[in-house]
Amino acid sequence: MARKETKDLKVLSALIRGARKSDRELAKTLKVSQPTVTRKRTELEKKGYISEYTLIPDLTKMGFDFVAFTFLKFAEHRHEIIDRAQVWARRRSCVIYATDGEGMGMNSLMVSVHEDYAGYSKLLSELQQDWQPNLTSTQTFMVSLARPELLIKPLSFRYLDGNP
Repeated sequence: MARKETKDLKVLSALIRGARKSDRELAKTLKVSQPTVTRKRTELEKKGYISEYTLIPDLTKMGFDFVAFTFLKFAEHRHEIIDRAQVWARRRSCVIYATDGEGMGMNSLMVSVHEDYAGYSKLLSELQQDWQPNLTSTQTFMVSLARPELLIKPLSFRYLDGNP
């Protein structure tokens, strides 16, 4: 790995751990100058290493009771319906991630958050109605947010820097 890439990755890692920190605070942590951090942050944004600055909220405090991982199987070649699927998913604020993929006999995945089972049931009904006859199968894995004692490892990108 080139020296420049190493500096880029150090700044990226520091941003992952503390995106709210100012460039001055990050510079102090990394033992480099503040202009260096500002320049590196700008470079990382331009290169596409940073696609957005966001946070991971406490979903239960937002009123959500569970997360649904819904695996989907479409009969039609997915490349032909991807534009329509993007529009469909964007119109539903409860859908936080959707993608094409492969595994378990399925070819798509949708991750959604819900206040109650009725909300999930409504989404599933819309999905089945809007995508018939191309949607041939769905399977869902539900995660209860009301049982924090069952959480093994919380969702965070800070683990990507290699530190526990």
